[in-house]
Amino acid sequence: MTRSNSTKAVVALCVVMIALVFLSRPSTPSSTSSSDPYFSLLPSGSKLPSDSQCSDAVGHDTFEPRPQNAKPNSTTPSASDLSTYKSKVSSGEGGAPASCLLRVDGQFKGSTDAILKWASCKWGFDENVTRATALNETHWRQLEIGDIGNGTSLGILQVKSTDYPSTCEAVASSQNTANVTDPGCYSYRSTAFDADYKLAQQRACFEGRISYLSDDPAPAGYPSYPEGTPEQMMWGCVGWWYSGHWYDAGARNYIAQVQSYLADQAWSHLV
Repeated sequence: MTRSNSTKAVVALCVVMIALVFLSRPSTPSSTSSSDPYFSLLPSGSKLPSDSQCSDAVGHDTFEPRPQNAKPNSTTPSASDLSTYKSKVSSGEGGAPASCLLRVDGQFKGSTDAILKWASCKWGFDENVTRATALNETHWRQLEIGDIGNGTSLGILQVKSTDYPSTCEAVASSQNTANVTDPGCYSYRSTAFDADYKLAQQRACFEGRISYLSDDPAPAGYPSYPEGTPEQMMWGCVGWWYSGHWYDAGARNYIAQVQSYLADQAWSHLV
C-alpha cells in the first residue's frame, strides 16, 4: 500500500475512470475447477464464512502462475506467532477494530490463486476484484517489497509495515528491508497471512468502521463515507488501501487501474 510518494505509475484516465468506478462485477469464475463456487461481494452485516468452509470450497483450485511463491504459499503462522500477533492488535490497528483483526490467522496453504480465493471467501469479497487488486499491487508476487523509504510495503497485497506494524514489527521499527526474514514478519513470509490481513482491513472499511474516513470530504459525485451503496463502498475501500483517503484523486486513479485489470481478467495470462 502507498499513501504518499508512490513509485507506481498513475493512470490518467479521468473521464473513463468516472464511468468505471461503478462498473458491475464480472461473474465468470477463474478457478481451475468448475466444482468450486464463485465468491461475490457479501453485503454489510453479513455472517462471514468460516476458515474451514472457505478452505473446503477452494480445494480444487490449482492455478499457479507464480511458482516462485511456493515457499510463502506453504508457510502459515504458528500458534505462538498468532498469539504474539493477536496481543499486538487487541486494541485495533490502522483504523480497524480488534474484532476484525483478531480473526486473521493465515491458516491456509495452496496455490496463489487458491489463497486469494480463500481470503476473498473468508472476508466476503468478490474474488476477481481481489485477483485484480493483487495484480495491480505486485503482479501476484508474494516476495515483493515496495514503498522502500516510505513505510515499506510487503507481500502480494502490499501491507504497509508502518501503518500495520503487527504484521512485520522488525521492518516497521527499522525500515530495514533485510529484516523481512524475521520469523515475525508474517506479511512477507506467508501469502495467506498477507491476503487475510489485507482483506480484514478492507472489510472493516466496507462495514463503515474506519472512523477517520468520515472526516474525509467526498468529491462531487461520490458518496460520503460510509453512506454508499455496496458497490460504492467496496470500490471506495479498494482505493483507500492505496491512498488512505476516501475517493481522493489517488484512490480514484488506483481504482481505475484495478478495474482495468478486472475487465480484462489479466491474471489469467500472467507471465
